Amino acid sequence: MNWLEREMRVFGGKSWTCRGVAAATFLGASNLAVAGATAQGVEIVQATTLDSITVTGTRTEKAAIEVPAAITVVDRESIEASQAKSLDDILETVPGLEMGGGPRDSAEQPNIRGFSGERVVMRVDGVRKNFEAGHRGRVFMEPSLLKQVDVLRGPSSTLYGSGAIGGVVSIETVDAADLLKPGQTIGAMVRTGFHTSNSQRFVTTTGYGAPTENTDVLVSVTRSSAGNYTDGSGDDVPGSGDSILSGLAKGSVVVGGHGLEATLNSFKDDHIIPTAANTDSEAFADRVTNEKSAALTYTYEGTGNWLDARATTYYSRTDIREIRLSDGRHQTTELDTVGVDAANTSRFTLSDWANLNFTAGLEAFQDRQVGTTDGTVRQEFPTAERNTQGYFFQAEFVLYDDLTITPAARYDYYNLTTIGQPENEEGEFSKQIAVSYRVTPWLTAFGSYAEAFRAPSLTELFVGGTHFAFNNFVANPDLRPEFARNKEIGLATSFDDVLSEGDALRMKGSIFRNDVDDLIELQVVGGAFGTSTNVNVTEARIEGIELEAGYESDTFFGAGSYARLRGDDLAQGDPISDIPEDKATATIGYKWPQLGVRAGWRTIYYAGQERVPAATEAVSGEKFIHDVFVSWIPKDKDLEGLRVDFAVDNIMDKDYQRFLSELREAGRNAKLSISYKF
Repeated sequence: MNWLEREMRVFGGKSWTCRGVAAATFLGASNLAVAGATAQGVEIVQATTLDSITVTGTRTEKAAIEVPAAITVVDRESIEASQAKSLDDILETVPGLEMGGGPRDSAEQPNIRGFSGERVVMRVDGVRKNFEAGHRGRVFMEPSLLKQVDVLRGPSSTLYGSGAIGGVVSIETVDAADLLKPGQTIGAMVRTGFHTSNSQRFVTTTGYGAPTENTDVLVSVTRSSAGNYTDGSGDDVPGSGDSILSGLAKGSVVVGGHGLEATLNSFKDDHIIPTAANTDSEAFADRVTNEKSAALTYTYEGTGNWLDARATTYYSRTDIREIRLSDGRHQTTELDTVGVDAANTSRFTLSDWANLNFTAGLEAFQDRQVGTTDGTVRQEFPTAERNTQGYFFQAEFVLYDDLTITPAARYDYYNLTTIGQPENEEGEFSKQIAVSYRVTPWLTAFGSYAEAFRAPSLTELFVGGTHFAFNNFVANPDLRPEFARNKEIGLATSFDDVLSEGDALRMKGSIFRNDVDDLIELQVVGGAFGTSTNVNVTEARIEGIELEAGYESDTFFGAGSYARLRGDDLAQGDPISDIPEDKATATIGYKWPQLGVRAGWRTIYYAGQERVPAATEAVSGEKFIHDVFVSWIPKDKDLEGLRVDFAVDNIMDKDYQRFLSELREAGRNAKLSISYKF
């Protein structure tokens, strides 16, 4: 066991001390510090950046470290350096988030603080991604052109409506301005790469430009193909390959403070995969997944303080078609979402010591889902419709520059219908208050109380047909919404010029308790010859602690994170089954600014999970996973525009399985990507 493993065992084990926290803080340096790498040859930031600007936490622009909530931002440089093939690769160091569903990319399910599926709101360029269909995953995207991913942890219904019990994952794609070189008005980029574990090859071709000062255009196409990946024992995992074609088109114009942006996203994956993609099932299907979305966003920033408005209208369609190899059965699973999200922020000076930022808005969306088997209605994914409307406000009072008090409230109404069954409709009121106080120039304390709810999904409410063997689903049109109440306190620190001039140290941590009533669970009665019904049965409590820290100087960098969750079913007296294992990460590295080179080592520690329901087995004990990486952005003028990234994930070729997965993870995986901007 090396020195890093010894320190992380203290930090991530069942008990930890101040010495463990101090060690982790020292190791956990960098990713949160100064957002570098905005120009050719400047240092690259590898992971989360607490100084990065986000609008997800409060719907107003703030640095992540200033938001009185647990939020992590992964920026463009971090995404590029990760050479991500999936969202899991991007978010693996985010505390409190674990990717469920296993290592097959199309089965991924973000789990935030023990909640997944529709208990986590997902948004891409402001478009809600509401698809949820059993074992088919939720994440369908090509990550090479992502600009930023924000992860807001904890109940967030006052800003994001139904579903935000666990939190929000908000994803933003790049614009031409993010890729153009200084002084450039038109450009192109080609990026290609290779992964050894699954023989993945990909090519991304992007054209972009800013023909005038107020216009921005981008078009990109990515082609990627991969075989089955190899796990740490050297075995191929069948049905884990992909053949992906994805595209992104964006255009924007700004005139007199008025802005208009159009975005088109498309994704297609054609592959052989188990019908239950998150398991080791041997029932395979030839599956084609298509996802398309279109969004139109209007912005207006007035000359005064009354108007800072943003409105997005969008359409999203997820269409999965599969033919089972065993019997030729043809199934379709379709979800169409159309919606609008609008908000305005007004800024007032109340006195020489008090200011108010007042945000008000509305959100409305409609989901329509259709499922068929051989052309007939599939009751397991019932044909149904959901309509939701929400109205919210948030008042941010800033007093004496140091004290911020932010109350917020939201009212939502939803209506769910299907043919031949009673409709389900209800209204919910959610409220929140957050307080932050700058104790010293380098220390801020914050706390919050937040409520969230989740309406029953269309499938939970109206499901029918066969569950397994001769066990049949029975619909329950009387399901009530789930409701959460979260209490949280935390500290954030910012230090500059700590060990050398110009360096930065950032740390943020919080502890929380989330009490959830009326959790919806599938209740199976009578075994193979009985029935399965979704019912409101559970009262749950989830408590935890999350820490993240980062340090960056001209030459050294590092980052660290830690998350510990404990969840209990209060009605049954059992632990909750979807609570991930304790996890700690540490990154250390060195930069050669004169060469444009940055290299480092990352360790992820999984503590194993022993707190499981009586009928569930713990997957495995603790494990350490080690990665190495290096990035090169040449400073030589003759090589301007070139970028090379190389990494080896799981360099020790560890054979391991994560708690929220039924499959072994990939073994050693060497990755190389090369991009060039013209």
